[in-house]
Amino acid sequence: MLIDTHCHIHEFDYPLEKEKVIKRAHKAGVKQIICIGSDDADSHLALELASEHHGLFASIGIHPHYADKDQSSFFDYVNSMLPNEKIVAIGEIGLDYHYENEPSHKEQMKLLKHQIDLALKYNLPVVLHIREAYDDFWKVLDSYGEKADKIRGVLHSFTDSSENLKEGLKRGFYISINGISTFTHDKDQKEMFASVPLDKLLLETDAPWLTPYPLRGKIKINEPAFVREVAEHIGKVHRVSLDEIAKITTANARALFKFK
Repeated sequence: MLIDTHCHIHEFDYPLEKEKVIKRAHKAGVKQIICIGSDDADSHLALELASEHHGLFASIGIHPHYADKDQSSFFDYVNSMLPNEKIVAIGEIGLDYHYENEPSHKEQMKLLKHQIDLALKYNLPVVLHIREAYDDFWKVLDSYGEKADKIRGVLHSFTDSSENLKEGLKRGFYISINGISTFTHDKDQKEMFASVPLDKLLLETDAPWLTPYPLRGKIKINEPAFVREVAEHIGKVHRVSLDEIAKITTANARALFKFK
């Protein structure tokens, strides 16, 4: 059995029929899927779809792209909905310094801390989107002092340096890998992906984006069923069977997100 720990098939503009996508995932052995919210309305959609299907779960959060918006309604919503067995994480949250027109670093760090506080309050993991911002991210974590050890989660779509990989692992985070690992030509990235220890590895698609090789270029819209291609690629890199990759990554996902 495989688990897609990060996708966006719940979004209103996801171009494929959701029921058929879920059926194809099940047929491919992907029995559990986490729909990741990226803003207030999107988090509602993630929970709505998860609530309608066995094996689907939701992570709710505000992406750093929206750090300059009033998020009071989201925090009211979270506090009214939690605890909820279908909500397994707070995310997608984090820091993104890639674009010049992003909200300020200060605004992003403030929103990140508020959402980490939520995760600590409800004992939930965090799904982290960190892009070109690891120096500040480590500072945010360190600002929690002894409480930092209680912050658990996953570095989603990790493509950063081996140094930041080591730092993330040292702090106890899981590392989530998607289709990028199957098609990157960057030597350093390939070496980094190969060095992720299997006992800290999670699988994801980030659908509808990042369709993995060999489907990339043939199929435009990614979907949870294609996490199998990511698993097969990782198995080849580590020279272990698909069954073993599935067993290990399923156990990892269940350990972090606490579902059965």
